[in-house]
Amino acid sequence: MGDQRLSVEDIEYVADMLRAIAWVKDDLGPISDQAIADLEESLGSAESALRRIAAELELSVTPGAKSN
Repeated sequence: MGDQRLSVEDIEYVADMLRAIAWVKDDLGPISDQAIADLEESLGSAESALRRIAAELELSVTPGAKSN
């Protein structure tokens, strides 16, 4: 089977989706303030980590090479 790694674009897409969830968090329904706070923290951390990973992968791609 071929290369199974996520591309930089895939990772950035997931980070964008995490940001989208953060934008609509108030429309998720009747949930506690603590659950919202936990969600905000988790989404922020995960998005940040994915964007950092994407940036590092982008730097490691050799000129002329393209990610999946």
